[in-house]
Amino acid sequence: MKMIKSLMLAFVLLSPAASYAFSGGAIQADDIVKEHQRRVANYAASQKKALPDIVEYKYGMTLDIAQVILLSPDPRVCKVVPQLMTYEDSAGELNTLEYQMLSECRGKN
Repeated sequence: MKMIKSLMLAFVLLSPAASYAFSGGAIQADDIVKEHQRRVANYAASQKKALPDIVEYKYGMTLDIAQVILLSPDPRVCKVVPQLMTYEDSAGELNTLEYQMLSECRGKN
């Protein structure tokens, strides 16, 4: 009986730590978009270009990508997350594309 109580206590004490390891501190989708747009705004201002609107990627879209400027970081949260890619097209205009990506998992070996 003492062993069961000890195991239950250990489980109760360690459960929050385990859930924090996989969900705590994760970047939220809104944070990804805000940080990406802040960085794109800085780049656009430095290059004297217009800040692009975010366009949602649709399967089969024709893309004119001459140079990738910025990719949003992978938050590594083991789920599908929005990703943003800002690029210059062949005319030199900035474009931002939003698409969904399965993120890398934390602690995955």
